[in-house]
Amino acid sequence: MMKQNQLQRYRRVARLCLLMFATVMGLGYSTEVHALTMYTYIDDQGNPAYTDAPETIPEKYRARVKTHEQPNPVTKAPSMLQSVQQTVKEQTKNLGFTVPSFQIDMAGLSFSQSRILTYAGAAALVLTLMMFLSKSQLVRMLGFCLLIVVGIGTPVLLYVSDGGPMDAMKIKATAAGQAQQDRLQQVPR
Repeated sequence: MMKQNQLQRYRRVARLCLLMFATVMGLGYSTEVHALTMYTYIDDQGNPAYTDAPETIPEKYRARVKTHEQPNPVTKAPSMLQSVQQTVKEQTKNLGFTVPSFQIDMAGLSFSQSRILTYAGAAALVLTLMMFLSKSQLVRMLGFCLLIVVGIGTPVLLYVSDGGPMDAMKIKATAAGQAQQDRLQQVPR
């Protein structure tokens, strides 16, 4: 009888830890971006060029630009992840839990990078607690594997987030491409 009560208690703790992890990881990561206006032109070699940023079009092609308007943003059915997130949110409300929204602003990081680190830290804390409080080898292994995934995924998310190093590289590449286009336009033919 004592072992059965203990087993039920461990199962409840494991379910609660998994629910907390899924909730923390699932808060607000469903962002879709759609370009409403596309610009096309034909360059001197006859190649079509497409962009959604008119400032990247070289000056000499701007007279030949065609604009394509998208009447409405594309709406997609919710993904499997979004469905799971919604289900988890509804279940936590039904159980009487409220999930606090929190974010620690960190100096030198953008808003989205701070948010990623905050949630990754919370997930790591929950997974670590799950590993140390559980006596089940399977739950410990699951917590360890998920902790590794968080450890690998967090730097990747920081790199590709808004205001991250990848954005800085895109800006530098665009500036370098524009500078090259400007130099090519100055060369007499």
